[in-house]
Amino acid sequence: MAALTLKSLISSRSDCRSALTALINVVGAEISIVDPAGKPLLGEISPDNSVDHTHIPVQFEDATLGFVVGPSEPASAIALLLQHFASRQSEARALAAEVLHLYREVHLIEQLSEQLAALLNSAAVGQSALAQAQRLIPATHGSVLLMGKDDRILQRAASFGDLCDDSADDRGPLGPGSQFAASTLERGIGEIVNNCASDARALESECTLRSLMCAPLRAGQRTVGIIALANSAAGSSYSAADLKLLNTIALQTAAAIENSMLCAEMVETARERAAFAAELQAASTVQQLLLQSASRSTPGFQVDSVYLPASEVGGDFFFVSPAPDGSLTAIVGDVSGKGLPAAMRVAMILGALRRETSHDPGDILHGLNNALIAQGQLGFTTACCVRIALSGEYTVANAGHIPPYISGREVNTPPTLPLGLLAEQAYELVHGRLAASERFVLLSDGVPEARADSGELYGFGRLPNLTLMSARDIAEAAQRFGQEDDITVLTLAIANG
Repeated sequence: MAALTLKSLISSRSDCRSALTALINVVGAEISIVDPAGKPLLGEISPDNSVDHTHIPVQFEDATLGFVVGPSEPASAIALLLQHFASRQSEARALAAEVLHLYREVHLIEQLSEQLAALLNSAAVGQSALAQAQRLIPATHGSVLLMGKDDRILQRAASFGDLCDDSADDRGPLGPGSQFAASTLERGIGEIVNNCASDARALESECTLRSLMCAPLRAGQRTVGIIALANSAAGSSYSAADLKLLNTIALQTAAAIENSMLCAEMVETARERAAFAAELQAASTVQQLLLQSASRSTPGFQVDSVYLPASEVGGDFFFVSPAPDGSLTAIVGDVSGKGLPAAMRVAMILGALRRETSHDPGDILHGLNNALIAQGQLGFTTACCVRIALSGEYTVANAGHIPPYISGREVNTPPTLPLGLLAEQAYELVHGRLAASERFVLLSDGVPEARADSGELYGFGRLPNLTLMSARDIAEAAQRFGQEDDITVLTLAIANG
């Protein structure tokens, strides 16, 4: 800011000049205002009257701006008025300088925000912030240190200046090992050190620095790191205004770094979801192939199956296998749990059923139960197994599953624990005869547990009439009502002729 002078104070464009001219005219005395060298700035003194005139100094902030020449009393009054004008002018200049400084700060914030908003990498954000800081604040060294996501240890994200042979060295100036950085993090406020060599916290590599500043990078209530500047030039020092500016830069930088971290997390989450979706798709394809191959050729029987998983992979399963004597063995089951773990257990169960040599429902469930127990803590599995001879004679064993239906009526089976809970569990057999016109229906709980938008369950009361329909119609009716779980329907009948 240019120094304040009487010449500028009473220039022809100044409001002061007209007021002074009017006052001199009212006083009626010969008054002259001169600069420190005696050069007239306003008014004239007649040589004949100059002997009676005095020189009254115009003082402002310990400096003499000039003199008022004339009779003592009016000259003193005008000198006081000029001092008042000078004070007002100084205040106006200070206010203008403050407004200009605030404007530049706002402009800096807008400019820095625009630059940083386009960056999605923490290192790039840090480097851009340092470049802006170095442009506005004299510095030979700079560093942005960020807290590790998991270990909360400082790591160098960006830097400039001679930071030793290895810029990643923790002991280098303004590095992760700096005690100045640690102090700023601990206190959560910025700091100025204008004599680094005499500060006990200075590392050996920091003793050559003349001055330094550290400001915390705070995003909301969280501190994500620090930004630091230093100057090794002789006589260099930092002021409160410099720290204020660095804090402004730190505020914008912290927000941008937080955004870049969130963006990185979103990208990583998206990648994980994409990988998981690919795994689910692959598992779904494999499961569909397994279930398609679960039904073998069944001479003498009419078999229909429908499987509608609630998601990509399901926990229901079914298996149909003819016996050498012409009879047919079928099983429908449901494993506990969801997603890939449930799908893997279904695959294991189907593998065990393919290896099973017995066609007795009780033996099949007994062997499957022991296989699940041997696998460890896999939850539980419900299953219902039936063997039907060409004569219509059937045998049923149930392990905690929905009872089967024959042409609209429920087949009563004794309550038994699901598979995988108790070793050497025995499963009681139920015997009966299937007429040539009748059909055996096995369901999963996705049918009675279908739920409408109103919250109403499909329930067991509708099953007798529903099981008179085809397998496809049964499954689609439950699905339309409101599918919440996997739906499996298997119907078995003796073929006519």
